[in-house]
Amino acid sequence: MVTSVDLKWLDGKAPVSTPVGTSFGVPWNQGEIDKTTPISLTAGGPSVPIQTWPLAYWPDGSLKWTGHTLPADSGLAESLKLQTGTPAEPSSPVLVVDSHDAITVTTGKLSVEFSKSGNVLINSVSLSGKAQVSDGILIVQVQNSPDEPELTGSRPTVKETTGNIESITVEQSGPVRAVIKVRVLARPRPISDENPTIQAGATTLRMVHFFIYDADQTKDFIKGMGLRFSTPLSDEPYNRHIRFVSADGGIWGEPVLVMSGLRRDATAAVLTPQFEGTPTSDPSTWPTSITPFVSELALWSDFTLDQLSSEHYTISKRTNAGRAASFIPYAGSGTRASGLGCVGGASAGSVVFGLQDFWQGAPRSLDIRGATTNTATVTLWAYSPRASALDMRHYDTVAHGLDLAYEDVGDPDPDPTGIGRSYEVILQLFPSTPSRTVLAQLADVHTKVPQIVASPSFYAEHKLFGGRWNVPNTSRSGLAAIEKRKSDLLDFYVAEIEQRKFYGFWNYGDVMHTYDQTRHCWRYDVGGFAWDNGELGTDLWLWMSFLRTGRADIYRIAHAMTRHLAEVDSNHTGPYAGIGNRHNVSHWGDGAKEARVAGSTLRRPYYYLTTDELMGDLMDYTLAADQTIMVWDPLRKVLPPPDPAGPGRLRIGPDWTTLAGNWFTKWERTNDTKWRDRIKIGMSDIGGFKFGFFTGNGAAVGWNADTAHLVDEGSPGTGSYHLTMLFGGGEFLIELMDIITDEPAFDAAWLDFCKLYNASNTDKIARYGISFDSGGFDQASFYSGQYCQSGSITHHFQLYAKLQCYAGQRLNDTTLKQAAWDIINANTVGVWPPVTQVGGTDVLNPINEYILRLLTRFGLKIANIDTNDAGSLSLSEYAVMAIAPELSPNDVAHISEEWETSTVTGSNLFEKDHSAQTQVILIKAGKAKRSWRRFFCM
Repeated sequence: MVTSVDLKWLDGKAPVSTPVGTSFGVPWNQGEIDKTTPISLTAGGPSVPIQTWPLAYWPDGSLKWTGHTLPADSGLAESLKLQTGTPAEPSSPVLVVDSHDAITVTTGKLSVEFSKSGNVLINSVSLSGKAQVSDGILIVQVQNSPDEPELTGSRPTVKETTGNIESITVEQSGPVRAVIKVRVLARPRPISDENPTIQAGATTLRMVHFFIYDADQTKDFIKGMGLRFSTPLSDEPYNRHIRFVSADGGIWGEPVLVMSGLRRDATAAVLTPQFEGTPTSDPSTWPTSITPFVSELALWSDFTLDQLSSEHYTISKRTNAGRAASFIPYAGSGTRASGLGCVGGASAGSVVFGLQDFWQGAPRSLDIRGATTNTATVTLWAYSPRASALDMRHYDTVAHGLDLAYEDVGDPDPDPTGIGRSYEVILQLFPSTPSRTVLAQLADVHTKVPQIVASPSFYAEHKLFGGRWNVPNTSRSGLAAIEKRKSDLLDFYVAEIEQRKFYGFWNYGDVMHTYDQTRHCWRYDVGGFAWDNGELGTDLWLWMSFLRTGRADIYRIAHAMTRHLAEVDSNHTGPYAGIGNRHNVSHWGDGAKEARVAGSTLRRPYYYLTTDELMGDLMDYTLAADQTIMVWDPLRKVLPPPDPAGPGRLRIGPDWTTLAGNWFTKWERTNDTKWRDRIKIGMSDIGGFKFGFFTGNGAAVGWNADTAHLVDEGSPGTGSYHLTMLFGGGEFLIELMDIITDEPAFDAAWLDFCKLYNASNTDKIARYGISFDSGGFDQASFYSGQYCQSGSITHHFQLYAKLQCYAGQRLNDTTLKQAAWDIINANTVGVWPPVTQVGGTDVLNPINEYILRLLTRFGLKIANIDTNDAGSLSLSEYAVMAIAPELSPNDVAHISEEWETSTVTGSNLFEKDHSAQTQVILIKAGKAKRSWRRFFCM
């Protein structure tokens, strides 16, 4: 039987070209296909060559996810169909030759030779047998102190080193794509991994360079980092051309010898081909009024494009006098460059080179040197040496405490050791200077990388990543109201990244944690309220939002965020290997080094949808967390040392759930059951605990990394359990219980937790014989509209409504599902009115912001938007809407009527006098059924 999957391009239409090919992943039902099943693809009818490989396995060995790649410039049709059947063969298959001292990859006209040792990574890149790139090396500049230009005296010294090849491996060898992995070491470090990729039919080499910081933050300040290569030039100076492309497709293009703008006209016969980059006629045909004097004209040898911020770039150039002369700094300028450039000749060939996420990852630069010589040198600076050196030190030398700044600095002190960052480079060869139109088209696919995806309904039918989510459903007014709010919230975050310029080398991809309405900005300088670092699962929220809607803008911010979290906010080597860093002003500054930030389960949507090899490597790094937690007990600051029976300690959630998620990911990627067995050991232990997931103080239990066993340390029902199933832990265990079905005691404990977290003390006593608070942050001073029981305010109930509803589904208990809906309906936390604009003297520039002023029994309070509530509430609502849509209210007022703004005088409402009038939001959804109960817990 033929099985088929309809696919499409993410942006709704086929791209003009795919110079580096296209790779994508597809999920399958258990038993649908296996490793021997041939897979083919058609694009609008014709069959297209495709390479397929396993990404993940079901426990029975059938394929859960497959990876696919297409040749360059293929599959460019509006509709694509993946199906079982013999694939078409590429006309120029990739060929890999592994010799004693080099690895050579050829595909049609392109040939790339990689070194196996030394500091030269790329020996040559040739087109039709002609070498156009040589001596490709990775460089890093390190200086011995920070840049402080206002100080007089001696200046920092800068040392440039090149990476030396430690190992090189062929990971894929065709027929459509070759992938080479190179491990490079530099002194002073970083450690680097390079992943060159070459597609069938391509004239392009794609490289992803990932470096790990492993230096002394007080002495080693990275001044510059990038890739440098040489290219031969043989055209006459007037036929040599330089190009830079803006993010919008504009072209800055000039020759090495400029013939336009002269006192005497060179005529259109010379100027037009020179402008277009085509060969000019022989100088003997030029006007005699200029030919005797051409040798007197300036020869422009060095060119630079600097994008030192996300908002401005400059182009400068210098003559062949070199360092004896100055640059002209105003050759060109603009807002955002694409990161694409070109150097070469009209007849002898050109090299197009590019850095991805160019302006987003600023400061970046492109340098061309020696364009008047026989060999030009090009440097793609992933971190520009013309910016201030990277200062990895923390923003202060003292901690500012949890009570006010929400900062957990100390034990350990801020330390960037082991964090990393990647950048992507492309080199494309042309036999001549490409036209301006071609360069603009290349910039378009360079800045907005084409991606093949399936439909949201297809993903939903395959119940991905726990499966308790659905496509947007507006069949009932209550569902429609939530869907509108969720869509508006996503719109806000997409716009907020641009509005607040959440860009930069380390920052791009992240968003902030909590807003400061007084200053009308995010709390960028307030301890743990600054960068979000994926707290509570922000990345999962974005990926689930993409899967259910198919929105391209959400895909792209989820993509950037996952890359950031997996690289910058996670530690890959060193003392914190496998764990990550809690939210802070500096991404690595917080002392809470925890597994929850680096967990593999949160990276799986990115990996499986894109097949990205680096993300696979980053997920493998997380396996070191097992042992690292033995050293960095996550509760070391609040509890006595663990019982020697452990001998370590962790929390069932989010620590063990994260470790188990790392093992689960490795198990499904390799089908190696040793990783499943580690999960089952912990499942058996938890199933045997009398109090299940409520075991220990805040779910703290003993931990043995060698055996994977957990030990009950006592103190059940104490502390707080509010983090236990956040960070994707709940979604992971929902998925796990659909896969591992032979651990009944664990399953019972799991269902008990799901139904009892939001339950009354009466229900907890009936099950465990003790009463306890499930826990959570005290938000009573800000909100009084949360779900209430016995007259008291409880916390995080809205985040656990998804598990309550899930328990109702598993147990066929409508009461539990209705209770979950009651919480969602009554909740005000994470529910904001439409954005409003703030301008005038209150801000530098007009901005849009969410602001909710609540009337509470404590007075007038401002509910600042925070990403914790935005993401985690959305995940909870997605699950509840998917599991029990029929229980949604169907009498909710139209969304535009849900918010009413009233001006009231504070002294009329509260005992304490308020002299000023204040805008107060009254929530009246559901024809006043919510009314004041939204604000007061009766």
